[in-house]
Amino acid sequence: MRMRHALPLVLLASGCALEPETPVFLSGTVLETDGTPWRGGPLTLMRPRKLPGTQPLPGEPPTGQPTLAYEPWAQVTPDADGLFLHELSARDTGADLLERPSPWASLKNFQLHLPPVDGARDFLAIHFMLDVDLPPLRRWDSRVQAHPDATGVRLSWVDVPALADIPPHLYSVQARGEWGVVWTQDTRSGEAFLGPEMLEDFAPPLAYVQAHARGQRSWIQSVLEYTDVHEAPPVPLPFTGVVPVSRGQPCETDAVVDPCPFTDGKLESKRVPISRFGSLEDELVLRLREPTRPRRVLIRGHTGTRPQEVFHVEGSLEGGAWVVLGQSAPASELGDAPYTDDVNTQFSFERDVDIPLAEGAPLVDKVRVYSLGSVPGLPTPSRGYFTQLREVSIF
Repeated sequence: MRMRHALPLVLLASGCALEPETPVFLSGTVLETDGTPWRGGPLTLMRPRKLPGTQPLPGEPPTGQPTLAYEPWAQVTPDADGLFLHELSARDTGADLLERPSPWASLKNFQLHLPPVDGARDFLAIHFMLDVDLPPLRRWDSRVQAHPDATGVRLSWVDVPALADIPPHLYSVQARGEWGVVWTQDTRSGEAFLGPEMLEDFAPPLAYVQAHARGQRSWIQSVLEYTDVHEAPPVPLPFTGVVPVSRGQPCETDAVVDPCPFTDGKLESKRVPISRFGSLEDELVLRLREPTRPRRVLIRGHTGTRPQEVFHVEGSLEGGAWVVLGQSAPASELGDAPYTDDVNTQFSFERDVDIPLAEGAPLVDKVRVYSLGSVPGLPTPSRGYFTQLREVSIF
């Protein structure tokens, strides 16, 4: 296969395009959960179509860019040994370098899916132009389970086994309800905990556990970028959430905002107002009509995060001095984000942040949230900025 295409590959590398009908081959291996060859029928090769307008997908933030939706494009049939060799063309992958109208958001982006089972998904998201050999695609036997207790539910699963040169998988847990994503958290272990504060009254949610690993394969003339994605069957969450004391309360950035779009319980992603000085806001203050002793603050849909960003919470009563209430753990890296089908959302990455507060907090009627993160070239952390949020909740 490589010898057959040696000349066209050299021409492409030197700036010359392939002829539109020149074959481009996609090869790989498919395995059952136990590692034996896959014999469960054809795989589905999918491509991202541009949807009309800029309406985001459910649970995703608005980007102002066309929304993408992957749809079936071709079938790939492995042989009895789980091997496949699928032929495309230079026209299909853009290797002919010709400009032409196309319904596809990108000629280089594809997904290769195993048949779904009970709501589970197993696929490779791939980016390529020339001949590539994919890492093995293997269905994940997650054995995901929910273990309820008095304070919430613990989810457990079996990690994705190591396979070939695929990097170690990262894991994300999402609670999804009627209005989209309710809560997202990352973990590197085979379990996670969801409490009623994460759900609020956005029921009835389901929990989705996703494993993803991003990697690359390189040859002399070809490069493959891929994400190995596995999503366990959805798990019902057998408990109800709680309504925060901040629901419907006013907030302020440069000025008081009432009603506040970040405490309305609608989960809509909204822009944070820019100050009258034309700068982004670096803190958010929530006003409480009744003094309370806060024990937890949750931030949903924060964007524009900095490396090692830490969120700080302070409180005040009747205009008095600000008192430290607590801080979050350092935020995870951008590469830990769950895989999303719409590549536009990767540029508007959202983070949900849980900030447990110290026991014995004083009575406060104002709560201030800000973040500190590292900036290349600066010796000390500096303030981060709030640009877009879904909800900020005080319990």
